[in-house]
Amino acid sequence: FDVEESQFTKRVLGKVDAMDADFGQNANLTYFIQPPSKDLPFEISPFTGVFSVNGELDREREDKYILTVVARDNGYEKRLSSSVSVEIQVLDVNDNSPQFFNYNELKQWKSPDADKYEAVKMMPVYKATLEENAPIGTTVARVYANDSDFIGNGNGLILYSLPQRKNQLNLFSIDSKEGIVTTIGRLDYENQDVYNVTIIASDLGSPSLSS
Repeated sequence: FDVEESQFTKRVLGKVDAMDADFGQNANLTYFIQPPSKDLPFEISPFTGVFSVNGELDREREDKYILTVVARDNGYEKRLSSSVSVEIQVLDVNDNSPQFFNYNELKQWKSPDADKYEAVKMMPVYKATLEENAPIGTTVARVYANDSDFIGNGNGLILYSLPQRKNQLNLFSIDSKEGIVTTIGRLDYENQDVYNVTIIASDLGSPSLSS
């Protein structure tokens, strides 16, 4: 069975079917998961074999489950059983945004457009120093981010960008794949000695998540 990661309440995944060539009570089957575990978010109807998920599936914690389902008859004198392996593949959902790492410090930050009730966020800060006469194309710093979602469907792939601001001279650029920041203009210490550059890391999921 394939199922996307999420929180479920008795979501039916399918049905496990078994047949018994006997008659009457000897052909009456009971289904159960072996060994039973309260930690697993799966259950099977003992009478119909309907298999369902009841709980949380998180692909980043567990991407596959392999369970044993037993079908046992209810014979009077002797009970016979057979088992089958059931594999549940947990499909990735874009539920994790990119996270920066290897930064120098964390600083409190609040958007200028935020209302007074919006919480203050902790923003990672990378620090770098540069000579004012550094030539155009000089490497300033490299930023790093990762995403715990699945790379194969784009949810875990990251692109870096610099948001463009009105009335601001563009002096820096970033390699969208490598996260390397370089200069594209001349820096003048007498005009400005500190530059705060905002970098956005966005994944390729749909919808895209960013930090």
